[in-house]
Amino acid sequence: MFPSAREKSVQCWICGKSASSGEHKLKASDLRALFSNVSQQRPLFLHTQAKRNLRIGSIKSSQALKSRALLCHDCNTSLTAPYDRAWEKLSKHLRSARGLRKGSIVKISKIYPGCTKQGMLNVHLYFVKIFGCAIQEQEIPIDIGPFQQAILKGVAHPNLQIAIGVNKSMATGNSDLELASLNGKPAFATWFYVAGSIAVNVMYAEPNERRQGLIGSWHPSTISKRLALLEY
Repeated sequence: MFPSAREKSVQCWICGKSASSGEHKLKASDLRALFSNVSQQRPLFLHTQAKRNLRIGSIKSSQALKSRALLCHDCNTSLTAPYDRAWEKLSKHLRSARGLRKGSIVKISKIYPGCTKQGMLNVHLYFVKIFGCAIQEQEIPIDIGPFQQAILKGVAHPNLQIAIGVNKSMATGNSDLELASLNGKPAFATWFYVAGSIAVNVMYAEPNERRQGLIGSWHPSTISKRLALLEY
């Protein structure tokens, strides 16, 4: 069961407390790194299926850049802050690296010295949060419970896989989510988070799914100290 529009507007989808803040669909630090000094005088222009050339005069405050699935202050700050920081650190490293291409090896142990496993778990959980926001906002028929529990307990979502690669063709932003069902139940879902030269394929896959997109993907239970990049 999905909450009504009224309930979604006031309750945090993670913990159920009163909510008032929307999560950026693309992390604000990524947007600031790619589009510095955005203002009313130097705006961005957002394209969606519903509207093109939507003027964005502030990365921080523009509601068009944020999910309508709201979070409470605690969940959007203290609880998930380590997840945000982990992705910010990896994203910054990838964007600043030179000569990245398909097959390039990223030494994760240098990005998260002494805490490689925890660092990549936190990256995973950042995308659990973004995916959960999309499920709630778009009323996608995927069980939100495991997303909530992963975030609240700080553990990996068993069915969430991530593949990171070099972006050669897509514009910055989030792609539409594609969903495949089996026997009337969601079996596989995929979407892209694209920040400049970096693209992240975020996938939900039920056990025994063998999809092309899963090749080269990782889960916190399988990631090592090295990450091989794909190309999109």
